Amino acid sequence: MNKKLAAMTGAIALVGALGACSSSSSSTGAAATTSAAPKPTTATPYSGTVTGTLTLNTATGAATSDWTSHFSSLGAGTGHDNVTFTITGASTFSYTGTRTFVATNGNKLFSAVKGSGTFTSKASHSTETDTITGGTGRFAGASGTYTDTISSVVVSATSTSQTSRFTSAVHGQIRY
Repeated sequence: MNKKLAAMTGAIALVGALGACSSSSSSTGAAATTSAAPKPTTATPYSGTVTGTLTLNTATGAATSDWTSHFSSLGAGTGHDNVTFTITGASTFSYTGTRTFVATNGNKLFSAVKGSGTFTSKASHSTETDTITGGTGRFAGASGTYTDTISSVVVSATSTSQTSRFTSAVHGQIRY
């Protein structure tokens, strides 16, 4: 395993949720935004927890994650992230991408994700700042920002991919 691959293998343990990150669209429509509804002027606190699994292609840095969550003003839901990781140092990384949260009624909330963190061969910790870019249904025209604090543990690795489990704490605000 080359040095970059070994570093990338440790980096997978970093995104959750909510990894979400790159500008490509996912099968859940993360790149689409809807602005039909006017944006409210009052921000609502947005916090919660996320647990999920992230799979990283160690050759390209591309990763996807699927997760479940419960957020204070949104309720329970599921989600999907598309992210791209970049190794920035011997034990540091950054990532960008997109996230889609799906509420139990099917309404979707879209976010752009940008984060950074540290890693070892077995775990990682990262912080990301996410910008809500819109949604569907009750989230049409949504906006806001939130921060994810993510801890991950590698659960399996091959020569081409790595899978990790993550937990995340989310805090921010949303308008919808």
